[in-house]
Parts: sequence; structure tokens; C-alpha cells
Amino acid sequence: MARLNLQVGPCRRRELPTLREMLNDVFITERGARGDLFDFAPLLYSEANLENLRVVRMRGRIVGHAGILPRPIRWRSQVLRAGLIGGVCAREDLRGTGIGTLAMENVAERMAELDLDFGVLWTGSGGFYERLGWRHAGGIAVMRIAEAAEAGEVRHEIMPFAGSPFEPEDLHELHEGAARTEVIRTPEETRIALTSAGRGALLALEGGRLNGYAAHTQGDVREIEGDSEACVSLLTHAAGLGHRLCVFPLNDPRIPEVAAALPVDVERRPLGMVLIVDREGLVGKIEAETGHSAQELGIGEDLDDEALLARVFGDESREPTDDPLPLDVHIGYLDHV
Repeated sequence: MARLNLQVGPCRRRELPTLREMLNDVFITERGARGDLFDFAPLLYSEANLENLRVVRMRGRIVGHAGILPRPIRWRSQVLRAGLIGGVCAREDLRGTGIGTLAMENVAERMAELDLDFGVLWTGSGGFYERLGWRHAGGIAVMRIAEAAEAGEVRHEIMPFAGSPFEPEDLHELHEGAARTEVIRTPEETRIALTSAGRGALLALEGGRLNGYAAHTQGDVREIEGDSEACVSLLTHAAGLGHRLCVFPLNDPRIPEVAAALPVDVERRPLGMVLIVDREGLVGKIEAETGHSAQELGIGEDLDDEALLARVFGDESREPTDDPLPLDVHIGYLDHV
């Protein structure tokens, strides 16, 4: 790395166009995809978040990047602070030279400066991150919908959100009222999740009243709201439009009822990869909420970080329990913006 004369630090405002070009080359052009990464994650790649866009420079030119989007997650009466990691890459001709490692080491330092409790990232190549201390943790349920999904009875009228008389605030209110996840999300973030970068939503109406919605990308339903009957109506319609996957929180009580009504398969997957940033702070919030000591909860100082992650976040195999751990947070609902 010394030979390459690399430096790492926050992105400068004037460098945003260069960063945008590099990220689109890596994540859009190289993969034969379409679109603009900055449009897909506007809160991450915003001028307000420049300090958390950590870029690696070689002779003054950006050659690598890793971004952090700080996000709050509500767990009971506590607010956990997570850092969502995105856009980790190195310029194509310089891969394998340590640029990605340098960027991620700097990300860990920056998350500590921000007093975050833990970081989360999504990847199909875990080995690189495992070498840096990240581990798979938590879980989600992914429902695969048969091409010819037909329900015995579909009682809802389904319409696209675009062109409907409803506003993002109406869907945000439904999301908040259900309290199905512990994600803290603003109405503006709901709007982004429903309307930006190829996203859309289907609405389930009964008597003109909004009963549910399914927020989707080109092929997947990334978020679904409403009772199980609304989910059946929405997924039946979504299957006809080519949406084959739907993401649910792990152990979502609606899943068995939906699976009984539709030809679907349900698979459990890891939530993502997690890195503990502030062990003392995270354990302290858990102690404060439960009224039990770390030793009583099985998260004492004798545990290494990997065992702590397993205890605090669990994995995709876990079943509902009265035990306060593992934490039941569906961070996937934050992976929109």
C-alpha cells in the first residue's frame, strides 16, 4: 500500500461526480445493469453525508470507496445506532492491492467516531469481510412465489401506488401503525422507498380504504404491509407482474397464513454481516432495557465478539422466544435508501 501512495478520508463535495462515475462503473456498467447508484441510495450518497463517504485516493484521484449511512433502530425503549455500509469497491485495475481493506478499516474507525453500536452490510462475497472481523448474523424470511400464484379468494382491489389518490404519508402511517419492525424511518424515507430508482408499490384496498401495500423493485417485493389477507391479495397480483420474491421479517406471524393460501416456498437467510463497533455501549443498552446484568444475559466479557454476535442477533434458524435475546430487528427494511 505504501508503494501505491494511498490516502483515505472523507469525500469532498467537488469529488462527488468522480465518485459517482466510479461507483456506476463498478456496480452498474460492469454488471450489465441499468440506472444510477446515487439514485438508488440518495441518503447514503448525499452532500449531507460526505463525511461518511470514505474514499481512498492515489495521487489525488479516487480509486476506492466504502460508505456509511448512520441509522437508528428502536429496540423496546432503547435506540440502537447502526451504520449501514454500501458501495465498497476499488477501481477495476487496482483490485487486490489492499484498497478495499484500507477503506473498510477506515470505515470501522469512522463508525467508532460516530458512536455507533454496530455496522451492517449485505454481500454475496463474505470472505473478504470475514477477514476484517465481520460475521453473518440475524435472519430474514424470503418467500418465493410460484409463477401462477392463485389464491382461493382475493377480496382486495389492487392498484398501483403511482397515479392513486394516496400519498406516501398514508403508507407511512400504515407502516408505523403496524409496528412490525423496529426500524425508525421518516416519511421522507418512506417516499424514497416507494418512488425512487425503479421502485414502486401496489396498494390493497377494501371499500376504497387502504388495507396494505407491497413496495417492490423490478423483481422483488422488498416490504409488505397489511394483514395476511391483504398480503395474499398483493402477492397474487405481484406474481402476475413478475415479482417472484417477497422479504418478511424472520418469524413474521403472517407467513404461515400466506403460505397456506398461496403456492410459495419460504427460505430463511442471514440478515447480513455485522460488526460490533461499541461493545460496551451495546451491552449497556441491553442491560438497561432488561434489568439484567451482562453475565445473567450470557453476554459477559468472557465472550469473544463472534459469540457475542450470535447471542445478541442470533441467526436465521432462531424461533420466537420469551428470552430478550437475540434482538429481533429487521434491518432489511433500512436497505432502501
